[in-house]
Amino acid sequence: MELDQKGIVFKGNSEGLVIVIPEDYSFTHALTEIESKVSAAARFFKGARIKVTYRGLSLTIQQEEAIRAVLDDKSGAIIESFSKDDEARQNAFATRSAQPNNIPTRKLFYAGVDEGNCKFVRSTIRSGTRIQYDGNVVIMGDVNPGGEIVASGNVVVLGTLRGMVHAGADGNRDAFIYALGLKPTQIRIAEVIARTPADLDEGKVFPEIATIKDGAIVVEQLEEAARYYRRVYF
Repeated sequence: MELDQKGIVFKGNSEGLVIVIPEDYSFTHALTEIESKVSAAARFFKGARIKVTYRGLSLTIQQEEAIRAVLDDKSGAIIESFSKDDEARQNAFATRSAQPNNIPTRKLFYAGVDEGNCKFVRSTIRSGTRIQYDGNVVIMGDVNPGGEIVASGNVVVLGTLRGMVHAGADGNRDAFIYALGLKPTQIRIAEVIARTPADLDEGKVFPEIATIKDGAIVVEQLEEAARYYRRVYF
């Protein structure tokens, strides 16, 4: 359970960011810790447009406004919304509605990352364009800054990725992101979020694949069987 973890936890989802606040926290404690965490990670959020929800501690409207003000001021991101996440309520309703029979339940996440549904897009994804698909997505072109790809499976870009891509969007940590040129504004796999380091050499372009290893997104260069890892900080 998320709330069993110590401290406030930030998690990514297909819409943006989820902040998990332990229910035994006081509001003052929560506000202070959120401000500290957001300030420390500001360079990774800078310029992004994100929707933020929270779980755990119940907040008043005034307390929600206070936390949003901290996010606006400290993150460097454009906070499109801040609201209570109702996932826990939906899950509880689903549990109560379940019947004791042998009807199989829906899988928790898309499992076809090795083989499964695939959407091919034969064009460049330009700023303001969003592609969302329950399966794997192959882009036969570039993904420009401001373009977004959200897939429950893998994402393959046969061009340069400079926009935002979220693979394994429904929670599958086995998903990967591959591009001939990997220079994104932001990438996500399942709940893990990463941004391109500021010191990345823009002059070099070579195929790379991003996966989750030890809880972080790691990018592997695919060039003449060279195998070294560059960690993307998050």
